[in-house]
Amino acid sequence: VADGVINSRTLRHELQDVRAADSDFGSPPLLRIERAAVVYFGVPSYGVHVNGYVRDPKRPDDPTPHAVWVGVRAMCKATYPGLYDQMAAGGQPSGMSLLLNAQKEVGEEASLPPDAVARMRPTGAVSYRYATRKGLSTKRLATFDLELPSGLSPLCSDGEVEHFELVQVDELLHSLRTRLAAWKPNSALVAVDFAVRHGLVSPDEPGYFEIVRMLRAGG
Repeated sequence: VADGVINSRTLRHELQDVRAADSDFGSPPLLRIERAAVVYFGVPSYGVHVNGYVRDPKRPDDPTPHAVWVGVRAMCKATYPGLYDQMAAGGQPSGMSLLLNAQKEVGEEASLPPDAVARMRPTGAVSYRYATRKGLSTKRLATFDLELPSGLSPLCSDGEVEHFELVQVDELLHSLRTRLAAWKPNSALVAVDFAVRHGLVSPDEPGYFEIVRMLRAGG
């Protein structure tokens, strides 16, 4: 920061654990650094993304997602303001489990009660790696699904989200195909992963196997 490499306005004042690139999340961290500095060193960073969804009220016994709660990022956000995001998401703080972090983010960003948060389920991970002008960005995102009952809606509470939209799955897929720039990039990956896992995308879709492979391209 003192040398002007990192803009002080981008500081999160939040430490993240640093682990070897070939190690698992459960391994002991080698050190801890400011979250905004991670990309400059090219080390993997972790985060959590929570997909909130509802069933078709006309077919309550069908577990297939009917609509997805999408957050629109607050215009005051330093990164990707006004773009679509998951219902809740966040970087991984030092010394916290992934599940506890996901529960914390849902409570803070979507103001959901504890009994609803308790229904959240881990569903895997999405990873990616790409070069930026700052350095090598390597992200590993733990994903979670949370089915919300009819009548329960997320509420903006911590200033991270401008508003929430309940988007039917057909509209969600259309948005990913034709309006990708409206999405925060890694949130688009998580949304695609959600669609694949729930069978909303046919394996006969052009590029299906390449899409599935690239969802884990970050190792």
